[in-house]
Amino acid sequence: MFFPDTINTPPRADSQSVTESEIILRRVLRSAPQDLWLDTIRRTQGPQHDSLIYWMLNQTECDFAVACHAFYRSNPAQHLDNPRPLPSRPGPKDIFALVLLNWDTGSYRTHRLMVDTVDANPRMVARINQKVMARPSGSLPFRIPQQFLTPVGGTPMSVPQYLSADDAKHLWPVYNDLGLKVAKAPPGISRQVARAKSLLVKVKRGSGLP
Repeated sequence: MFFPDTINTPPRADSQSVTESEIILRRVLRSAPQDLWLDTIRRTQGPQHDSLIYWMLNQTECDFAVACHAFYRSNPAQHLDNPRPLPSRPGPKDIFALVLLNWDTGSYRTHRLMVDTVDANPRMVARINQKVMARPSGSLPFRIPQQFLTPVGGTPMSVPQYLSADDAKHLWPVYNDLGLKVAKAPPGISRQVARAKSLLVKVKRGSGLP
């Protein structure tokens, strides 16, 4: 039986229920390189993965690139258009506040991985910079660090095949169960059969066969 990890978690626990698959994934990430963390957060989709992101952001080893991805997926433009004081104890739904408050207490100072366009779209970065500059100095109830406005540096992410959610037989079921973006078929014979069927359908369509 698995139990939720509580190490390095702030006093306020996740408000969402944590599934067994997420608990397993947390344990995998705890001993994995940050490359897998960045790869994982790139696979998340919508609010259903807020509790996983919340947990990642509260770990001391969380790389700046992971935090930057989380920051830009939290719709910072909306927070700048309607600025409000940050909650003192943000929960899984308060990713924007969590990133900024954790930064102020010294988190995300390790910046080994590069922030790519999939993490922070250049147009969004430029838009946020414009909104920040348009605000009179001191008018915002929070401060966005310059590092998030100019996310440069680091090396490209590199995930070995044995840790790839698409290729590792022990990881694909976990990622798939959580609704993270992975290949539709599991690695191995099942995927090979699926690819063969897809290729056969394309050949038939190209030849005009029924």
